[in-house]
Amino acid sequence: MKILYLCFDPSIDLAGETGGAVHIRALIRALTELGHEVMTICTCVSRRLWVESQVGGRVAVCAIAGWNGSLGSAIRGANRFLGWKPRRYSDAVRLLHNASFFRAVAAAVRRFSPDFIYERYSLWGLAGLCAAQRSLLPFVLEVNAPLVYEQQRYRGGMMCPCLAGRIERVVWRRTDLVIAVSEEVSRHLTKAGASSARIQVLPNGVDAGWFTAGAEVLLPRKHLNLENRFVIGFVGSFKPWHGADFLLAAFEDFHRLEPSSHLLMIGDGPLKSSLQDRIRQAGLEKAVTFTGVVTHEDIPQYLATMDVAVAPYPAIGNFYYSPLKLFEYMAAGRAVVASRIGQVAQVITDGVNGLLYEPGHRAGLVNRLCELRESSALRLELGKNARRASRDFTWGRNAERVVAWIGPAVARERLRAACA
Repeated sequence: MKILYLCFDPSIDLAGETGGAVHIRALIRALTELGHEVMTICTCVSRRLWVESQVGGRVAVCAIAGWNGSLGSAIRGANRFLGWKPRRYSDAVRLLHNASFFRAVAAAVRRFSPDFIYERYSLWGLAGLCAAQRSLLPFVLEVNAPLVYEQQRYRGGMMCPCLAGRIERVVWRRTDLVIAVSEEVSRHLTKAGASSARIQVLPNGVDAGWFTAGAEVLLPRKHLNLENRFVIGFVGSFKPWHGADFLLAAFEDFHRLEPSSHLLMIGDGPLKSSLQDRIRQAGLEKAVTFTGVVTHEDIPQYLATMDVAVAPYPAIGNFYYSPLKLFEYMAAGRAVVASRIGQVAQVITDGVNGLLYEPGHRAGLVNRLCELRESSALRLELGKNARRASRDFTWGRNAERVVAWIGPAVARERLRAACA
């Protein structure tokens, strides 16, 4: 099939190392490896040729128009004057970008003649649905989060939330196939009026190539000065809902019990400076390493240095995430310790392919770490089982499912076109 993939979100650089960028590249690559021809239209990509080499298909850019960018600069300046925290791309800029993006998608449809359009849902994104409906093409929408709710709850609010919510509901309801990354996201969709018959739950995945990586690519511990250390690791963004601050607090307790332990923190985020301050106050500078942002291709090497990989999500009543890090921990064969919450507790079976503790229970996390420190056999068994279980969560398998689910709609449209 010929697939037109859309990423409207200007905050996602397709060449970046964020979870969104990694997800997009991996799924497009999986689709091309299945033999499909994929053309991608995005708002932001800093290294277009590199991304094309990674995904195996053409990437076209529809950047924010100059006049729209000037509007955004004016809005940011006004927000600073008023003492509000400015966003790089305001709601007004995103909403108005639909006009340019719609024209780019419509032109691509005429040139490329795709069988269907696939879009990663973005805040204020309406152009993809409009172009699909105008062209009578099946439309697939991947929803990773209820973004209006998320912006209001976690990211400082937004302009005209009622209008944003209305646009969100329209897009969700009129889509031919909605891919929800978790059961909780699916519940958000149905509550908003999307037809349950059009929703499929598909968790995030991992690159199948991780299962065949040879030992020679692994980063030796001596390069990080971690020899003879019991290494606890975290990969992700240092934001409140990822639990990095909770992990550091638990590590302080664990380090008193096990002075040879070391915490490896891979990533970056707004909490980094406060975490580093806390480490200095606790006198743990030599026991904690911050690597900063690491390229996704190098993540397996860093995971290989860990004895235990932790997913320390806090107690969140509406946990709708599908943690990318969890599947990568598992594929790397690490002993996983995670909080018993949401999809995490569905993927990890306690005592079989990982260990669980109650979210927010600091002593519970410390106890689980102690269990793994005491038994290398348990670490090995959990790691092997985790790697085996992760084979059910590959991007290749996800791509196969998407194509199978949208196949009937594509067949109907082809029949309609033939009879027209």
